[in-house]
Order: sequence, then structure tokens, then C-alpha cells
Amino acid sequence: MEQLFYIPETMLWPLMACLVLTGILAYLGVHVIARQVIFVDLALAQIAALGTVTGVLLGYEVGKDVNALYFYSLAFTFLGAFIFSMTKMRGEKVPHEAIIGIVYAVAFAATILVLARSPLGPQELDRIIKGELLWVQAPLVIKTAIIYLIIGFFHFLLRSRFIPISFNSAKASALGMNVRWWDFLFYMSFGFVITSSVAIAGVFLVFSYLVIPAVGAMLLSDKLSTRLAIGWIAGAIISFIGVKLSWHTGLPTSPLIVVLLALALIVSATIRYVRTSEKRIPALRNALASLLLFVLFVAGIFLLRKPEEDPLQHTLHLLNSSLSTDRQTALAQLGSFAEQKDHWIALAIEKLGDQDVEVRKAAIELLTRIQERSALPNILNLLDDHSFEVKKSALEAVRSLGDSAFATKLVDVAKKEDDPELRTTMLETALELGNSQAIPPLIEIAKEGGIFADDAYDALRGHVQLEFRRDEIGKVQQWWNKNHEKVEWNEKNKTFFVKR
Repeated sequence: MEQLFYIPETMLWPLMACLVLTGILAYLGVHVIARQVIFVDLALAQIAALGTVTGVLLGYEVGKDVNALYFYSLAFTFLGAFIFSMTKMRGEKVPHEAIIGIVYAVAFAATILVLARSPLGPQELDRIIKGELLWVQAPLVIKTAIIYLIIGFFHFLLRSRFIPISFNSAKASALGMNVRWWDFLFYMSFGFVITSSVAIAGVFLVFSYLVIPAVGAMLLSDKLSTRLAIGWIAGAIISFIGVKLSWHTGLPTSPLIVVLLALALIVSATIRYVRTSEKRIPALRNALASLLLFVLFVAGIFLLRKPEEDPLQHTLHLLNSSLSTDRQTALAQLGSFAEQKDHWIALAIEKLGDQDVEVRKAAIELLTRIQERSALPNILNLLDDHSFEVKKSALEAVRSLGDSAFATKLVDVAKKEDDPELRTTMLETALELGNSQAIPPLIEIAKEGGIFADDAYDALRGHVQLEFRRDEIGKVQQWWNKNHEKVEWNEKNKTFFVKR
């Protein structure tokens, strides 16, 4: 029994966050459904996101200027609250939901425009949609819970205003209430909740917590207090099940909870259908028939799935994909098929000439990992690549796979290389592979005294069989001038010596 209710420590605060979200959003969802402004949550969430990315564009940093970005988000949300309260029309010649949809679309478009100028770009948009539920910690959950308690108390004090306006706005107007003013207060408090919620759980989970428990409760009861109780209890149970299943299966937490909420809604709808039918037995039979049809549908989908492809063939298909990310993935996976490399080695070598920089790098790394020396001539050609990163990867491959014969190419390329760091590294590699022609240019680099002089000195000191200090590079020059025709390479000690 203990194991059934056990939640690992890493999932405890994500679960607590879900329970806190359920507490406030199930209540606000009842109001949102009654007001028939279902998508106000998405619109306010998008406006809040626009505030955040605007703050980032103006210089504030995510993770560092948390409070500043929060207030930017909140200020934009208050603007949204003002728009929604002012645009509600008497008689609703234009449905309020249409206004909300327009605001959402404009806010989303504006967010994309701002992100186009932001260093974060798509990463921030992805974070807004998904939230950071799995990484939430105690301080944020506690802070959010306090905010929600304050909002909840605010709504409790003003329940005599908010409830009539939500459930019968015409009657509230007839009683002399300033509906626009109270709408503004409602949406403003709603904005506080959305701003905090979206940062934790993302747009779609927040929307689901807001709408699905409220709709399910509405199907089961007409009494407000009962609806709230059903929403809170069902939301809490589903949150617990979702977090626990996510931990056991490794599935993403937020989408899993959304699907479970949807399944619970289907159960609620089925219960209402059976309970309100004049003939319950036929209704129950229809419900079971619908369930069977759904099961057959799902089973049919899986039965008609494409036969599983051989893993190597699947990887080779990815290698020929038009998407560079697929080609990178394939090259990363091919290393596990080293025993079958005769089937793919030619294709892997061919990718050294791919138009995408990252694919060329991935091909070099693969061929180096499996120690494919036959690819060295092709890899050597990449020492002339226009990408600095590709050159570095090619150089590491030559260092791992090459010998003194291949080192000659390194010395030739180094003479033409404009980048001093890369030129020095090429010569060091050539020296390590036993090519004595790298000694003179390394002496010149050490004598020049630039930022790579010490690297050149260390390379000479480690591979030339001669005692000399940092200020005695001239001694190495004299040694080379006198003995260069008799210099040989000791493979065992990795040093150059003068043959007697």
C-alpha cells in the first residue's frame, strides 16, 4: 500500500505545484465557463509571455532578473485584463470570445516579432509553451501558493460581486453593479494567477487545469459548491496519478496529465449521459458500444502499423534524409553498427563533403571513433574547409588516425593557414606524428613571442632530444641548421634525435 502512494523526492514538488494549480484554476474555471470566455486563459497567457520576451529584449536576463521579468509580464497581463473588461458589449453584437481570439492572435504574432530580435528566440517560446514543471522547487511553489491564497481570499471577500456577474451578468447590471469595473478586477486577479501558473506549467497544462475539471464538474452537478468540490478532488487525484505514471514510464509529465484530464472528462460525460437518459439500460449499452468501438479503432491503428524496420536500414534512411538533423542523428547512431560497417562506411565517408557544417563534423567524429584510417585522405581535405570547427575536428582525427606520411599534408596546410591558433596546432600535430618539417615553423613561432609562443616551445621541448630553456630557442635553431639532414624519429619515445 505504501508503494502505491509513494512519490519520489524528485517528483514531490512538481506534484505539489500541480495541486496548488488545481486549487485555484478549478475555481476560476467555473467562472470562465459561466462567462463563456473559454480561451481567455490562452489569451492572457500569451499576453504575459509577450511581456516576458519584451523584458528580455530590453536587456533583462532570464534566471537573473526574475522579479523584473515577472513585473513586465504582470504589467502586460493587466493591460489584457483592461482590454477584456472594456470590450465586453451589451447584447454581444460581437461575441466576446471573438475579441479574445483576436487578442490572442495579435499577442502571439507580436511575441514572434519580439523573439525575432531576442537572443533567446525559439527557446523562450518553447519554454513558455511547455513550462518548467519537472524542475520546479520548493521556494517557487511556496511563493505561488501564497499568491494564490491571497487571490482566493480576494475572491471570497468579493464573491457577492463576482458570482452574480459570472452567472447572470444581465441581472447584475439591472441591480446597478458596475460590470466593467468588476470585470476588470476579476481579469486582473486572473492575470496574477496566469502569470505565475504559466511560468511553472506552461500554457497548455494551465489551460487544461482551468477548463477540463470545470467542464467535467458542470456535467455532474448544477450546484456551485459541488462543482468546486468535484473539480478540486478530481484534479488532485489526476495530478497524483499523472506524476506517478510519468515517473514510472518516463513520459513527459504535463502532456500526460492533460490526457488523463481528458479521459476523466469522457468518464464524466458518460456518467451524465447514462444518468440523464430516460432508459438507462440502453444508454449504458450505447456507452459500452462506444467504448468497444474506440478500442477497436485504437487496435486497428496498431494492427495496421508499418512493420518494424531493421535498425541499420532505418539509420541509413536517416542518413539520406534532406534534414541535416536526421543526418547528424544517423551518423551518431552508426557507431553502434561497427561490425556491419561494410554496408555503410562509403556513405559515411561521403558525408564528409556534406553541405552542412554539423553533418561534416559528425562524420569526422564517427570515422575517428571507429578508427577508420581509409577515410584519412578525405579528412585531410577538410583541413582546407571554410569552417573553423570542421578544421579542428579534422585535425583531431588526423592526430588520432594519422602517421608521419599524413603529417606532411599538415605542414603544407599550416603554411597557408591564416588562423595562428590553428596553424600552431597543425604543426604540433605534425610533430607528434613524427614529421621533422614541423620543427622550423615551430621555432619561428617560438621566436616571434606571440600568444602561441609558449605552445610552440612546449611542443619542441617535448619532442626534440635536446636540453634548452625558454630563452634558448636559438639553440634549437642552431641544432636544426646543423643536423636537419640527420634528424630521425624515435617512435617509442616520440622524440627527434640526431643519428650518429
